[in-house]
Amino acid sequence: MSHPPEVRPHAQGGAGAALPRRRVLQLSGVATVGAALPALGGVSAQASSSVRTVDVDTRVVTGAFNRALFSCTGYAQLKLDGSALALDSYRQLNPVGTQARIEVMMNQASPARGEFRPDQMLRFVDNTGDAYVNHVDGLGMEPVLLCAYNTGWLTQTGALNEAPTDPRAWADIVANVVSHFNGEGTDPDYRLRVRYVEVWNEPNLEQFWLGSDEEYFELFRITADLIHARFPGVLVGGPVFSPGIEGYYDYGKAFIDAAGEHMDFFVYHSYGDTPAKVVADLRLWESYIRDHTTKADPKLMVTESESFFDSAALKVQDLLGRQFSLIENSGHLLGWHQFTLLEYREGTYTFGLVRRDGSVFDRNYWPYWLFRDVRGETLRVWTQGARSRGEHVVATRDEDGRGVSVVYWRDPALADGSQPTRFTMELPGDGRDRILVVSMVSGTSGQVVAARRVDGHAGLLTETVRLAPGVAVAHTLVDAGDARVPWLGLAASAPSVTVGSTFTATARLVNTTPAAVSGVVRLIGLPGDWQVRLVSGAKEFADLETGGVASAAWEISATSAATDIAYHADVQVTGADATHSIPLRINATAS
Repeated sequence: MSHPPEVRPHAQGGAGAALPRRRVLQLSGVATVGAALPALGGVSAQASSSVRTVDVDTRVVTGAFNRALFSCTGYAQLKLDGSALALDSYRQLNPVGTQARIEVMMNQASPARGEFRPDQMLRFVDNTGDAYVNHVDGLGMEPVLLCAYNTGWLTQTGALNEAPTDPRAWADIVANVVSHFNGEGTDPDYRLRVRYVEVWNEPNLEQFWLGSDEEYFELFRITADLIHARFPGVLVGGPVFSPGIEGYYDYGKAFIDAAGEHMDFFVYHSYGDTPAKVVADLRLWESYIRDHTTKADPKLMVTESESFFDSAALKVQDLLGRQFSLIENSGHLLGWHQFTLLEYREGTYTFGLVRRDGSVFDRNYWPYWLFRDVRGETLRVWTQGARSRGEHVVATRDEDGRGVSVVYWRDPALADGSQPTRFTMELPGDGRDRILVVSMVSGTSGQVVAARRVDGHAGLLTETVRLAPGVAVAHTLVDAGDARVPWLGLAASAPSVTVGSTFTATARLVNTTPAAVSGVVRLIGLPGDWQVRLVSGAKEFADLETGGVASAAWEISATSAATDIAYHADVQVTGADATHSIPLRINATAS
């Protein structure tokens, strides 16, 4: 059996090759931006002439925000193998409105001619009673079905990367899958539970497709025509191709020439691309589809993507730049998927946002976390005042108007110097009290830095922060009635130590709820024989008002060797919901 879907041999590039236009950044010092936060709300008169102002009118909607640009592949693996902490780390990214790429394996869906098994057709997970798809729906994610590879009875040798011996029979399996979820298009209760279908995965790589290019193009045409005939509104995409070999642009163009009239959206994968190349490729494919088909409004989707850097700090900046580039150039883009959600090692590189133990890959997780509340409708934004090169900003509100989020970042490849930045929001004055939560990503970490209550009758909100190049900030207004969980962060002085040495872990709680809270902060998960001593702050806090901060720091002595120990801060709270920090990892090696 030749069925290697785990292997993706297209991870290429390094920091130098990936971002030739970006200078090497020393971002570690950026983390000290928090020191300026006591001045949140104003800057000195002397500095006011150089203030950059970002104005947001929360009452003026300019369009719909495409939350699917923040999709991640691999949720099934996370659900199957991830701990409760890992699942919670992902939920803190607020996946509502993103897409879930679901792998439907043809050999599992139809193991024999005339047999259809919807309970076992999904890779990694059991779908008895549609349990997995119901779970995805419950999280607010939209399915994208990847219908992949062959089934034994449609092969000559049993190899699942063979071209189907009967393309129509293979297409019939896909139709059975869609019918299972949606019903038949002629049924009165027909519904678009599934709207997006991908045909095969990376057929330009021999490990996934042994047939000719034309055989794949024919399979796509037959499948797309069948789905269109039976299931109105279901969109079929291809060729789902990899950039891992030479000639992939020619492959994509050949597919459009051969099957472009049959496709609803063009799908490709993006690995090792700069933000500039990401945008250039979007433009290239949009233009080619317009010029070579009758489609005046081409649609695209990228269902795998990653970039590669030796420096985690550079990777954070790259992801911020990429996501803003997508937001600003996504008129024809249905979705963009980061590969992958759960840790996945290939060669010397480990993909992922979240590890099985709940700790995270800082380089990927925190940029996505900063955008966690950006959704719904885009708002009118304008900037004025001091010139600011390389700035990017997006503002949204929930469709019900209860929540607002503004994310701002200056590209350190273009920005110069520390910049006082004043954010003003014209508020709806609807009588709903809200909590303003200020979040920052600097260096390779993210945290909530401040919070305060905003009166529901206020007409204008103003906050000012001083931002170094590369620091990204989010100002989020949360309906006070929905703000039930305080923020708890955890930072450590080192990710690894030698046995017998010490490191410091500092927990910081910000009350982002409307009520005073009390509680006790604990460290959870460290080896039982390690020595832990409180050295500053206090574990207990009482009657902490909205925006109040409680912190505690422990000196920890590693008395024995340990590998990849995940630990976190935990707090049981009176007056709000219990919460915990994102876990950290520590290693202790013999000296």
